[in-house]
Amino acid sequence: MDIKEAINGIENIGILTKKNANIDAIGASLALFFALRSMGKKTCFPSNNLPDEIIKLTNKKNGKQFQITFSEEISEVYYEKKDKGLILYLTPKDKNINDDNFSCKIISNEDFFSSNYNLLFTIGIDDFKEVEELCGADQLFNCAIINIDDNLNNQNYGEINIIKDNQPLSQTITCLLKEIDEYTNKEVNSFLLYGLSFSNKKTDNNKKISTMRWLLKNGGDLSLLPGEPQKNKLLEIILNNLSCTNNTYISTVLESDFEKSKTTSKDLSFVAEKLKNFLNIPSFFILWESKTSPLSVKGLFYTNKKYIVNKMNNKFRGAYKEKGGIFLTDEERINIAKEKILSYLNYGNN
Repeated sequence: MDIKEAINGIENIGILTKKNANIDAIGASLALFFALRSMGKKTCFPSNNLPDEIIKLTNKKNGKQFQITFSEEISEVYYEKKDKGLILYLTPKDKNINDDNFSCKIISNEDFFSSNYNLLFTIGIDDFKEVEELCGADQLFNCAIINIDDNLNNQNYGEINIIKDNQPLSQTITCLLKEIDEYTNKEVNSFLLYGLSFSNKKTDNNKKISTMRWLLKNGGDLSLLPGEPQKNKLLEIILNNLSCTNNTYISTVLESDFEKSKTTSKDLSFVAEKLKNFLNIPSFFILWESKTSPLSVKGLFYTNKKYIVNKMNNKFRGAYKEKGGIFLTDEERINIAKEKILSYLNYGNN
């Protein structure tokens, strides 16, 4: 049985992760949750004993809404926006309409927490006993389980077991959704990016970064990451422009990119920290256009390869440390500067 066959014809699906789940598992769980909902499935979390982050984000999605009902024909609808809120105007066709034809009430979306499901996805739970404790043994009776984990010690308790110790859970869910040819939307892809951004799983960085770029190009964004939205937008731009040569990544930032993200070159230190500590990229360069006169391309880099630091120090003026530095090129065009650096480093000879 494959995943597509397992969910075909199933209407009620539960998704479960552990109470102390990491951000990767949380992002993977929420992405799968909203992807299944977009497929028309009634999806729920079968336990209230979940990470606070899942409860917070689902409650945010489950916010209150106002429903205005008018039971007769109308000739005009418009609204007036105020500093705080708005005023909605309805003009009825029949001038004799009274208040009985109008109502307004607060409604909420359906509850995300339920015990009504006949297929359960478990995300990042290696021990079946923990599944029973979170759901209750009675709820699991006659319920198929799809077990997704990154721990080789997993007990393989599911009807389908997808255990990959060499990649983040969010990446596994990305592959799963692509495999079943189901549409993923901005919301789903943003949760997957959220999980991937915080995964500390030692994995193939080329595959992880290419997955993140695919998610960004298909509508996802980094809005769920903590910190200033403008800086996260700059990080998105740099990831989109990232290319790799022999495990050293290089990205470019145009002046228009700074304007689009409402940032400056000073914010590149934030991006460098994310690439180094959150995405665990061992070697990377960021080049950007400088407005200084004469126009020039500047760069910063981080690397765990000593020979790269030595070569850069011998070739380009700058300030260097043991694992990186900031430097100035003699080029005005960023693409030429990029080619010049890659050519000079001559990655085959270290």
